[in-house]
Amino acid sequence: MYFNHLHLSKKQITAVLVFLFSIFGIQSSYADYYPSGIQQNVSEQILIDNGWTKFYEQTYGTITATTAPLRPSEQYVILAGKAVGSSTITLAAAAQTSAVFTETVINTPQLLNGTYWYNTPNQSIGFAPTGTILQGSADTVDRFSGGDLRLSWHLISNQGGWRLGSVTELNYSTAYLKQVWSWDGTRAGPAPAPVFVRQSSNLTFAQSLYASDTLSDPDGELRKTVDQIMLKHGSLIK
Repeated sequence: MYFNHLHLSKKQITAVLVFLFSIFGIQSSYADYYPSGIQQNVSEQILIDNGWTKFYEQTYGTITATTAPLRPSEQYVILAGKAVGSSTITLAAAAQTSAVFTETVINTPQLLNGTYWYNTPNQSIGFAPTGTILQGSADTVDRFSGGDLRLSWHLISNQGGWRLGSVTELNYSTAYLKQVWSWDGTRAGPAPAPVFVRQSSNLTFAQSLYASDTLSDPDGELRKTVDQIMLKHGSLIK
């Protein structure tokens, strides 16, 4: 690599590359699947092939009064929903497990990996494409139209549900499934050499760090370090 001629350390090279990512929208590509932002119509096989494990799956009508049955021990989590009998996930989003399950004040989601997440006890857990939500108790924003990227599950003792995108009123539904997938941050198999692609991008520095692919990071340590930095200082990085 050209950087070797500059006698830079591995950490210095990483810093330079991250800087380039944020300025020029350059991303590296390899097998890991850790998408930034809300995803639609994702094959379950993509998750399986990239090391994700299905941790939880129940019908939307299943009551989850707390997040205890939903929280895996692995470092990363995907919340998702799909129709029964389908192998295609309708809606999904990924982020660091500890952050996703951090409790939030009602109607005050936190931005994690390009998605706004909330976890309010006795209300609901889920995600949205913007910071505008209305937990009553699940998120009811755009319930009749325009809500395709919203997922919300009740955290109450008498109802399951509630929404999978624009499909709402799923409190007793047996036609749709709630899913939780988990991943420990390590690669599922050998990775090919990174292929760098110049892209036109309006990503912020923080969003660049959370692009769908990352630097070669076979043990997950680089991504873990970045996650820790973003949790503590993300609000200062624009």
